[in-house]
Amino acid sequence: MIADLAPIRREVRSRGQRWYDIRLRPYRTVDDKIDGVVISFIDVTDRRKTEDALRESEERLRQEMRLVELSSEPIFVWNLDDGIVEWNRGSEELYGWSRQEALGRNKEDLLGSSVPESSFADLKQELIKRGSWSGELRQKTKDGRNLVVETRMELRPMGDRRLVLESTRDVTERKRWESRQETMVRELTHRMKNMLAVVQAMAHQSMKGSPSKEEFIKRFDGRIAALSEAHNLLVEGNWKGAELGELARKQLEPYAAGDSDQVRVEGERIILPADLATPFGLVLHELATNAAKHGALSTPKGAVLLKWSLDTRNHPPLLTVLWEEKGGPPVTKPKAMGLGSALIAGGIPNARVEREFRPHGVVCKIELPLPFRSVDTD
Repeated sequence: MIADLAPIRREVRSRGQRWYDIRLRPYRTVDDKIDGVVISFIDVTDRRKTEDALRESEERLRQEMRLVELSSEPIFVWNLDDGIVEWNRGSEELYGWSRQEALGRNKEDLLGSSVPESSFADLKQELIKRGSWSGELRQKTKDGRNLVVETRMELRPMGDRRLVLESTRDVTERKRWESRQETMVRELTHRMKNMLAVVQAMAHQSMKGSPSKEEFIKRFDGRIAALSEAHNLLVEGNWKGAELGELARKQLEPYAAGDSDQVRVEGERIILPADLATPFGLVLHELATNAAKHGALSTPKGAVLLKWSLDTRNHPPLLTVLWEEKGGPPVTKPKAMGLGSALIAGGIPNARVEREFRPHGVVCKIELPLPFRSVDTD
């Protein structure tokens, strides 16, 4: 060093595991003569630790980036202060954006990320404060589909950059199913309350109009059975509705003697909405019960024709149901309206009901607008 007058600089570690920047340079006298060496020690331990930690972080990030690229799960990396810096295959498949299209784009703009009951700005603040965030986000795909994703974010400071590693899982279908379940539970609860109210009213009215306990039990059991048959059809149809022909046959089957032609059912295939199927079943039960007690079904020579048609020229389509009795004993209009007559007259919401007590038997006409129809074309 003295020979060529060149200073020397080295970083060395002490026995105490501290790092020093050692600098050696020639010492010149006032006469400009070399007369020794000046040695300076600068403690650079903290700087070395910072640099080592940064190198380790960069190495870990490179390894994670490699895993991100290889993963089939949607994982991407974005700069908290800038755009997306990594976008893997899983993200391409879920969101529809290619890697080239996604890199450099602002994550919020690209995916339209929103936080339910909060804001993305609040999410960022929590991410900075805690270093991680997990929860649900609403996002959009390239083709405009709305997604619900479960996401986890981890903040990874890298020098002056604040990188966020984000992994997501699409739970859109699960959320839709949960929503459908909640809707179904609310609907079933509503229907059950209504059903119990109907049962309670039937019990009170059946008791008032029954001359004996046996007659009450008979009437009440019949009406409960009618409700049960309609309910079973709705359950089989996943509460989307009940087919009118099947509903009619279920209600009238107990009154048809074997293979007798006493009861005929005619009409095209029509689906009654769930809120109409149950009251329709009760009305058919009451018509059949009255016919069995006092009308055409009380004698072997009597017969009942139940037919219907749907006029699609109306908006909404108009369903017309005709109950016609023949061959039974003479009938007269009742002096007072009991529960059965009340159910027939007003049991079906929005229906117009007309009853005629003709010499050959009762004729009942029901007109009802339907919100939708389903005709079997097979």
